[in-house]
Amino acid sequence: MVWWTERGFLSLLFLIGVVGLFGAVVTGVAGDAAFEQQPWLWGIAWLLAAAANWIGGARLNRSPINPLRGKVRDRLTYRARNRFLSFPMEVWSAPAALLGAVLIIQGLV
Repeated sequence: MVWWTERGFLSLLFLIGVVGLFGAVVTGVAGDAAFEQQPWLWGIAWLLAAAANWIGGARLNRSPINPLRGKVRDRLTYRARNRFLSFPMEVWSAPAALLGAVLIIQGLV
């Protein structure tokens, strides 16, 4: 199994890097207890990471940025140059966005 092709590893760096950077900025601005008092902030971090990964992956793969353009199946199976775990980079934004939505809902309930 090929873990990534060409610059596909950037997908993992986009996701983890944006979440880490967001955590560092929020902790620096609001203090160490920010995520304990408002756990929904982790959801915001994952939504931002998903957006960054989508934009970065779509640009690197030279595919349309609009996710509603075309069929969903075509977005999952096209022959992208930059892949992570056999999927185009931008596909990994969907699970990250879903995780973000779940964390926001869980943090607000």
